[in-house]
Amino acid sequence: AQRYGCSALIIYSDPEDYAPSGTLVYPNGPSLPPYGLQRGSLLEPDGDPLTYLVPSLDGVFRESYSSVMASGGVPSIPVQPIGYGDAIYFMSQLDNISAPNSWIGGLNVSYRIWQSDSNTNQSFIQVNNYQEQRTIYDVIGTIYGQVEPDQMVILGNHRDAWVFGAVDPNSGTAVLQEMARAFGTLRTKGWRPGRSI
Repeated sequence: AQRYGCSALIIYSDPEDYAPSGTLVYPNGPSLPPYGLQRGSLLEPDGDPLTYLVPSLDGVFRESYSSVMASGGVPSIPVQPIGYGDAIYFMSQLDNISAPNSWIGGLNVSYRIWQSDSNTNQSFIQVNNYQEQRTIYDVIGTIYGQVEPDQMVILGNHRDAWVFGAVDPNSGTAVLQEMARAFGTLRTKGWRPGRSI
């Protein structure tokens, strides 16, 4: 979208993929409801785009956000995810050039990709975001192995939660914390694993 001169990009998860016909949507079933949306990232590189392929640590050289944006490493236009319940409104505004068959989904609308010159409908995106650098933290614990300390068994879970606090990673967090408690109890009795954990 950015390369083709668009001023913004609105994306949605089509019900063809996320709420197929005949499936129940949340809260009555597992499928994405009409006003549900996906959160994630459209960034193509792995890791922090300001420290590409290098850990984002204090003291590491960082590219400026504007230079990364100029090189296409991060979007220079706003990208807004919406639910398919809202997407149908925007899709119905398009009235020219049929979408390729592979783009046609499960909305009850003609899938088109262009707005004709005679179509005076307009849509606006108001952006109230700002960029800031924030510190994130990893919690790491190590128990060195007794037999093969250079061989590692790695256990992990994400600790962050975007909306619902501990509900997001709760199952993995509960298991990891219980394992840490059990290993701690064993360590107080002199136990060490064969390999490092």
